[in-house]
Amino acid sequence: MQDNKEWNNIRDNVVNIFDENKAANQAKEFSNKAIDILKRVGNPIQYNKTKIVVPNKIIVPNRIKEKPRVYLKTNRSDSLIRVFFGIPIMILFAIPIFVVTLTVFPGSIGAWFATMCALIPFFSVGAVLAVPALFRLKLIDEAEKYYRIMNDKLYMNVEDIAMLANENKELVEKNLRKLIERGNFPQGHLDASGQCFMLSNDIYKEYLELEEQKKNQKLIEDKKNIPDGGIIPEGRQYILSIKEMHLGIKLEPMSSKLDKLETVLAAIFDRVEKEPKELKKLDKLMRYYLPTTVKLIKTYSDFDNVISPGDDIINTKREIELTIDSINEACMEFQNRLFKDTVFDADTDAALLKAMLAKEGLIDEMK
Repeated sequence: MQDNKEWNNIRDNVVNIFDENKAANQAKEFSNKAIDILKRVGNPIQYNKTKIVVPNKIIVPNRIKEKPRVYLKTNRSDSLIRVFFGIPIMILFAIPIFVVTLTVFPGSIGAWFATMCALIPFFSVGAVLAVPALFRLKLIDEAEKYYRIMNDKLYMNVEDIAMLANENKELVEKNLRKLIERGNFPQGHLDASGQCFMLSNDIYKEYLELEEQKKNQKLIEDKKNIPDGGIIPEGRQYILSIKEMHLGIKLEPMSSKLDKLETVLAAIFDRVEKEPKELKKLDKLMRYYLPTTVKLIKTYSDFDNVISPGDDIINTKREIELTIDSINEACMEFQNRLFKDTVFDADTDAALLKAMLAKEGLIDEMK
């Protein structure tokens, strides 16, 4: 109950997010209180025994799979048939090879060689059928293990998979590449650095779009010598971070709230970029509200991956959702204020033009 009251106080502070007369103290209070409550709730990793994904790694999402076979194809039947026929053939011809080697070889190398030329090809056929199939079956076992570890998630860091599988990271990456190549993961992809494994083409497409946005943002930062110290690029980077975490949060109502937040923040920074005189109004947003908002979303994403969340986690997720609502409301109000001067100027220009036209007798002044 005490935490709920403190969350309410936090949201009350957000209402004045862009009020220059009140923001100085309330912005810092918002940041400190939010972080303090999150610390008291506890680390979600204590519940699911996995690691928090470090920055610049893909966040592990919690999505519901559509059809298991879409993401994993074992194709065991073909390999089992090869083993079923290959091993008996190998045994059938291995026995005479062994017997002939013991009996004929000591007396006549020529006779032994001729016999081997007749038997070894058949033994080789069995080996060609069975041995690769056995390796494929072992690899399929690895695929099923990795799929179970992902636990309905559509992508996961290779390092985390390796840790939970108790295997070497390089071996897991190598196995995943083979499984993707052989079609066991028909929609499987690894990112450019081999750090993240994705089960879905849709996830991979979103990942590529994010990478493209990052690349474009870097080009903008490199080309522009921004006198404001990089506030706008930094703000856009916050938006990218929110979008990246949003990949792992597809359940409602949080997903829609993040859509709205991304849209309104993008509009704010677009407007400020066109009207640099508004930059000073972003100070509290950049120093307190955006960093803390990103931490809240990161915590929500981590809590989403807890298999059996307790009441504290469920309650905190609900409070974070309500806080994001307050932040969205405050940001939309600020966006309106950014256009207030423009609206006033437009009204003034329209009234002036109307007066001039009336003076010239071109329109009725009473209209």
